[in-house]
Amino acid sequence: MDATEEFIATSMQQPFQIHLSTVKVALVYLGQAREVVGTKEEEFVLPKPAKLEQAFSQAMTAHPKLSELKETLKLLVNGRWATEDQELNDGDRVTLLPPVGGG
Repeated sequence: MDATEEFIATSMQQPFQIHLSTVKVALVYLGQAREVVGTKEEEFVLPKPAKLEQAFSQAMTAHPKLSELKETLKLLVNGRWATEDQELNDGDRVTLLPPVGGG
C-alpha cells in the first residue's frame, strides 16, 4: 500500500470532523421593521466570533426591503444600545428599533 492509499484508508476509518462554533441570536423587529419583515422575531445562527453587523446583514439578506431602513434603525443587544462591531453571544436578543415619532 502506497502513502496515498494509506492516507485514504486511515481517513475512512477516522473521518474528518469539522466543528464550527456558532451562536444563536434572536432578532426582534419593531415598528416599520416588523411591517417590512412580516414577523415580530426570528432566530439566526452565526459563526463565532459573531458581530452585530453579521446578524443585521443576515436579516437584510433574508428580508431585502429591510435595507431601506438601515440608516434609520437603532440597534440594541439585550436592551442596551449597541454598535455594529459589538460581539454577540449565544442567546443574545438583538432589537431593530426604527425612529419613533410622537409629540
